[in-house]
Amino acid sequence: MHIISQVHSRACLLIEMATVSEPKRKTCSYSFHREPLTPLVGLGSLVTDDRLKSFVGRYGDILTVLKTVVDPVPLQTLLQFYDPELRCFTFQDYQLAPTLEEYSILLSVPVQHQTPFLDVPKEVDFRLIARALRLSVKEVGENWKPCGEVVGLPLKFLMRVARDEAEKGNWEVFHAQLAATIYGIILFPSMPNFIDFTAISIFIRGNPVPTLLADTYYAIHSRHGKGGAIRCCLPLLLKWD
Repeated sequence: MHIISQVHSRACLLIEMATVSEPKRKTCSYSFHREPLTPLVGLGSLVTDDRLKSFVGRYGDILTVLKTVVDPVPLQTLLQFYDPELRCFTFQDYQLAPTLEEYSILLSVPVQHQTPFLDVPKEVDFRLIARALRLSVKEVGENWKPCGEVVGLPLKFLMRVARDEAEKGNWEVFHAQLAATIYGIILFPSMPNFIDFTAISIFIRGNPVPTLLADTYYAIHSRHGKGGAIRCCLPLLLKWD
């Protein structure tokens, strides 16, 4: 709890540090796009209190991340203090950087002692995907689509089958499909309204924290000094901030 209280106080510290006199730095304007999430939040609301413990125990506190409203102001302020050489946020008297332990606590997902996710498999195994998402191989094959430079499953398809399972009372199946949509739209966003193969592969592997942290650093580092869109798990970065 002590670590969490420190995490939640950082937004106030950022505002204070921003007013301290220090050498002028170049500022950049960043954008933080998030898709309209009302339908997905509505789907998440089907996880009632009596089922929440089971869901969190299996997939972590990703429903809280889903419901987090991204405020661009503290994120915009935070990114002005990023130091690309030190790979951290540098203030007058101290430095800050998100860690595996902090992300693990915020997400309620332990870091597993295994090799972190490195890359998507070269071949798509529909049987493996079907087993993880509780679908038939035929359903996966018929709905597997390209989107831009990636491949995967449309959000509307996964939401439809997940809602159908909820209506049938197949809660374990529903939980798996809901979690996969959150992975693709919130934790590892790629294309709008699309759950790409990378997000599905990380979901199957079940050790998201190292990849989330690496994805966050890459998104920030690659846009430093350039501005533009930051595409990573923004709600989690905001909770850390």
